[in-house]
Amino acid sequence: MSPSTVPNSTTSNDHFQSDLNLSLCGLGVEYPPFLVGPEALETLANRFYPPSTALKKVLSINRYTGIETRAAIGDVDHPIVNQPNAPSIKILNDLFRVDGVRLSVNACKKALQEWGGSVDDITHIVSTTCTNSANPGFDHYVVKELGIRSSVEKILLHGIGCSGGMAAMRAAAHIALGSSYQQKPARVLVLACEISSVLVRSELDSINEEQQTRV
Repeated sequence: MSPSTVPNSTTSNDHFQSDLNLSLCGLGVEYPPFLVGPEALETLANRFYPPSTALKKVLSINRYTGIETRAAIGDVDHPIVNQPNAPSIKILNDLFRVDGVRLSVNACKKALQEWGGSVDDITHIVSTTCTNSANPGFDHYVVKELGIRSSVEKILLHGIGCSGGMAAMRAAAHIALGSSYQQKPARVLVLACEISSVLVRSELDSINEEQQTRV
C-alpha cells in the first residue's frame, strides 16, 4: 500500500492508520526443555579452552549479567557441545531441522488453537531465524508438519538477529494490508525460532582464537 493512499496521517513517522482492522488472533510460545545457568559456560570453557585474558573477561561478564537461566535444547553435558571441535554447519543444520522444527510446530499449534481457526485458512507464513540457514528453509518443514497446504505463500527472513520478530510482524502486516487492498482475505502465520545454545562452542572458539571478548 502506498503511503499516499493512507489518509489522516498525523506525523511523517506514522506508517499505519489506527483503523486498518489488523488483528492478532492467537499467540503461542515454546521453549527448549532445559534451563542452564551462567556456570554452564564456565564449565565448557574450562573443559576445552586454555585460560586467557579475553576468556576471563567474557566469563566475568557472563557471571554478572543478572540472567539466572537460559533455555537450551540440552544440558552442559549434551554431546553437541562436548566434541573435540565445535559442531559443523551441517551438524547444526541437522539439529535445527529436528529441534527447531519441533519447537516451531508446537508454538504454532498453540497459536492456532488460541485463534480457533483452521490451518486451511492460512494464506501466508512469515518466518525468521538467525541461527539456521539452509535451502529449503526450516519453514518448509514446519508447513509440512502442521498440515498446511503447500501452495501457501512463504517468506523467510534470515540473519536479522534480535529484530527478526518485529521485522516478521511488519512484513505480515504489509502482506495483510496488500491483500485487503486487493479485496482478498489474509490469515498470516508469523513464526520466529532461534536455538542459540548450540553455538556456544563456535563462540568460544572465536574468543580463544581472536582473543577478543565479542560482546
